Amino acid sequence: MEQWPGDSETTMKKHWEATWTLKTTYFWRQSFPAGREIVVEHSYTPSVGESAGTEWGSAYFAKRPDYAARRAHYCVDDDFVASVRKATKLGDAEAPFTEQRIEYILVSGANWKAPIGDFRMVVDKGAPANLVSFCADGVKKIGPTQFEVRHTNFTPTRDVSIVVLLPRSAE
Repeated sequence: MEQWPGDSETTMKKHWEATWTLKTTYFWRQSFPAGREIVVEHSYTPSVGESAGTEWGSAYFAKRPDYAARRAHYCVDDDFVASVRKATKLGDAEAPFTEQRIEYILVSGANWKAPIGDFRMVVDKGAPANLVSFCADGVKKIGPTQFEVRHTNFTPTRDVSIVVLLPRSAE
């Protein structure tokens, strides 16, 4: 527990954070016919981490030592942070968003015998009012909630980390 910069007598002074990490690995054996070309399609639904609120846009989060690393992890730009701040009413202690985080493993594709011939990834933020940030080259918006990344002969060099902020409904 620590008191963060910006805390006052009228806001929470103690902030609990999880200090554990859950990592899950899936594997299976697969046989391929010799001497034949085949198509491999791989998909899965990753688990989603969620927080009841978000630190993005808050003054105290920007002063924390891990702030720059977290921004880099999700490729959060100034426009994303400005959007959160704009949605936060003057005097509110926190932004009016819940937060979802998704970690999607791509680097295992670099272990294949050859690059991924036709790589396509679609990130869907769920609703137009949601905010999303993730790292990828060649991102193209293909709909009000969807972003597409396509590559030919692709060898992944990093996993995909996605943060989605969902507006809290008015109570």
